Amino acid sequence: MTISKNITIIGGTGYAGSAIAREAAKRGHRVTSISRSVPTEPIAGVTYTAANIESAINDIADADIIIGAFSPRGANKGLLAKVYAGLTTKAADIGARLVLVGGFSCLRRTAGAPRMLEAESFPENVPAEVVAEAQENLDVLNNLLADTTGVDWLFVSPGMEFSAWQPGEDLGRYRIGDDVALFDENGRSAISGIDYARAVLDEIEKPTRRRAQIGVAY
Repeated sequence: MTISKNITIIGGTGYAGSAIAREAAKRGHRVTSISRSVPTEPIAGVTYTAANIESAINDIADADIIIGAFSPRGANKGLLAKVYAGLTTKAADIGARLVLVGGFSCLRRTAGAPRMLEAESFPENVPAEVVAEAQENLDVLNNLLADTTGVDWLFVSPGMEFSAWQPGEDLGRYRIGDDVALFDENGRSAISGIDYARAVLDEIEKPTRRRAQIGVAY
């Protein structure tokens, strides 16, 4: 029997955040989403709070799990490391587990190799904001790896094909790896929003890794 948890999602109205919120509510967890606005079509069972993210972090008090699904785009550009540093401190202070939606390029091609963002260049057609977001994600991961608070963290990197523009299908399955990217037999690395959310909730309910980066793909 799964024990219901208080789950607070920072950025719970975005692609990853809303998928996680929906799956968490479906499983009977108590879910609060904090974002700059509330959705026009709220998910049943999710409590929404519209607030300034940085100040709202200070008000988190009773969460068992804090999930970071904050998108560093638009007005949020450049804020990811700062916001997640605040979440790390808050999670450590209240004894919550911290689960962050990571980036694909923070993974390695092979065990012990440099992370892809450190060793490879993005194709020329990739927008500059995507490259900047990838670097912000790596900064967050490096901060976690250097963390001295002892917070129970998990950095969950999806497959390369993972976005609202590549929503994928509900296949009802996934694979979990460590910090090496997962590819299928055709060389694709992909995961749908719902299957990524299942992986995150499964790790919340029955943790297999702590203070670690994992990859999720088919």
